[in-house]
Amino acid sequence: MNPALAAIAAVTIAGAVLAVSARDVQATLLGLMVVLLGAPLIADPWPDPLSILVRIAAALLAVRLIAIGLRGGLATGGTRIGWPAEALLAGAAAVIGYGSHGLGAAAFGPAVAQATGFALIVLAAAPLVAGRDALRISVGALLLLVAASSIRGGLDPTPGQAEQLVGSILTIAIGGAIAVITLAARAAGGLDAIDEGGRDALPRRVPDAHRPPDRPERPVRPTGPRQTQAGPKCAPAGAPRAVESGGGPSRAKRRPVRPPEDGS
Repeated sequence: MNPALAAIAAVTIAGAVLAVSARDVQATLLGLMVVLLGAPLIADPWPDPLSILVRIAAALLAVRLIAIGLRGGLATGGTRIGWPAEALLAGAAAVIGYGSHGLGAAAFGPAVAQATGFALIVLAAAPLVAGRDALRISVGALLLLVAASSIRGGLDPTPGQAEQLVGSILTIAIGGAIAVITLAARAAGGLDAIDEGGRDALPRRVPDAHRPPDRPERPVRPTGPRQTQAGPKCAPAGAPRAVESGGGPSRAKRRPVRPPEDGS
């Protein structure tokens, strides 16, 4: 066993334990950064310096994108069994992965890479199954992808430059996807992805087709024949005005026409 690879594998597993168990967002991001930086280095022989620099830049950029979506005083659910239990489960899975190196066939990579992959799979199971917020579920999915890459590194030779470039692009894309998911969850009211109270706890929206109960209903008009009340009719234009007399009915009288006055 290469002591340097074993030390890098131990640090990577410790970062994964921190990422899945911490309630503080900053600690979770630190654990993810350790995992993304350490997992590509668990290889024998090591990748070339250019590939290492590309993977480091991709890991830092991915973590930065996730941090952009998590600005503010936020907290995650953390683990329910505590970090010591998570560490013991990861250690047991690492021993199983180291003992089953090659999975029944000849292996071309280091055994510690497969051990790291097994440990990350066990650590990713709890956030994926029991996670209640978008960040924890995203962390579980990211750890699962890194675990698959680590197991591949334990079974096959060290990836070439093209494969390292593809892995770097995927790392950045996953970081951006997690940032978008967390931003959408915060816009909806928080990081919670699953409501603890169930569907009945959600406020029900009144259908648009029905009138709200607090709005008074309009009275229904009768559908019978239309009835009109007789009222005073307006006289047409130019008609003589009616003059009321004594208590009798009003009669229309014409005004007498005065003769023109003679100026003589």
